[in-house]
Amino acid sequence: MEHSLELQPAARSDALARSVTESKAFGRSLHADFYGVRRELCDDLGFCYALLDQLVEHLGMHKQSPPYIFRSPEDQFPDKAGLSGWVPLIESGISLHTLTVREFMTFDIYTCGELDASKCLEFLCARLAPTKYEHHYLVRGLAYHA
Repeated sequence: MEHSLELQPAARSDALARSVTESKAFGRSLHADFYGVRRELCDDLGFCYALLDQLVEHLGMHKQSPPYIFRSPEDQFPDKAGLSGWVPLIESGISLHTLTVREFMTFDIYTCGELDASKCLEFLCARLAPTKYEHHYLVRGLAYHA
């Protein structure tokens, strides 16, 4: 039996409605996790600050303030040793968290507009050189303009 990729009329209608709804959604959110990032990068306040700052510029977004970066206290939370950072945006915000010992970095990039996930991932992979990464892309606020 042959399988056709052509959508049936009802399915075409549903896909079109979903596409229109998604195009009118409030925003987009990219969640990306990077494994095998060099420990020196995961633990470098200056590098992570610059990374947040440059990512905002790369995406053409607008900062409400400079990035904030904090170091987790290793003596109190040895399994969580690393950095956390956030840059508030007019369009929403970008956060990062690192676990230095695990060579792990995670990013949440949220915008109340369009977001090119490929552009974000290419930028971050070029700077982090992870051994692997995974990501999830969400369309948020589907009923916002309804």
